[in-house]
Amino acid sequence: MTGQTYATGKPLPPRDQWVPRIFYRLTNGEPTFYLIELPADDDLNAHAESNPGTLKIEDGLTGEVLWRQQ
Repeated sequence: MTGQTYATGKPLPPRDQWVPRIFYRLTNGEPTFYLIELPADDDLNAHAESNPGTLKIEDGLTGEVLWRQQ
């Protein structure tokens, strides 16, 4: 994502339409997590690949696992 568009050039949705995502990962061998807001249709595979150590990504509202390390 860059500025007001995705890297593909597609416009980003308004911020009030973004959703919380919880990233679980290993940092220096220790399990950690962090919460960020992303567009609902964002590419979670790309985020996981960009953040080595990511174990899973959950929907911050429902707890549904949206991405899991294979």
